[in-house]
Amino acid sequence: MFFHSPDSYWFDVLLTSALPRDTAIAYHLQRLAFFGYVIEVGAVITASLSGMLAAQTKQLDFVGIYIVAFVNAFGGGTLRDLLLNRRPLFWVEHQEYPLIVLLMAIIFLYSPRISIPHQPVTGRLFTIIDAMGLALFSISGTSYALTFRMPYLVASIIGVITGVFGGVLRDVLLAQIPMIFRTSTSLYATCAFIGSWTFLLAVSLDIPTATATFLGFMVTLSLRMLSVRYCITLPQPRYLKQQSVPK
Repeated sequence: MFFHSPDSYWFDVLLTSALPRDTAIAYHLQRLAFFGYVIEVGAVITASLSGMLAAQTKQLDFVGIYIVAFVNAFGGGTLRDLLLNRRPLFWVEHQEYPLIVLLMAIIFLYSPRISIPHQPVTGRLFTIIDAMGLALFSISGTSYALTFRMPYLVASIIGVITGVFGGVLRDVLLAQIPMIFRTSTSLYATCAFIGSWTFLLAVSLDIPTATATFLGFMVTLSLRMLSVRYCITLPQPRYLKQQSVPK
């Protein structure tokens, strides 16, 4: 007797064809849970490393390095889970995440085979790694929001929050104005917003989720690196223009 199991391709096609579009998208994303896990692990690794590079400039000890890396890696995702009323929090559900950050901090500080690069190299490395973390977490947050059947605008905002809020907390811990709030900062949250919408539009056009994720990631990363390369910023606020006019 020929029988299609619930995990078969045609079962998915028949099931999702009978569902509303948003529900079908959420179903497909839930079916790709392992793929989302891989994206999230990559985001945790890149975000924690960028947090360590930032904390290094303040000459913090091991505890300080770990806390800054922890907050940078989990701050945005924690706020995302709170907004979506998702329990347990993602780093509580996956207890290996804090362990990964701990092992990275030990290797970063104490491995004799790792040499701390000079400041100019550290700055470029931080920018690249931070941009990768921004892209990965933004797409991950948007994907999570879709599985909770959030409207597209809300999903994109949650994606941006997931991508940038860890960096905000990191800068607060390091006693500096958060990078994304400075008028001199190249496009940051804007890149996450555009990348999230790229992912959303690709998913809405029935492009495979892996391809949609790659497109959203590359758009976010490319925009961020181009904005840094060419010093692209948002328009200067009017009050700053008025202050710069000579009296």
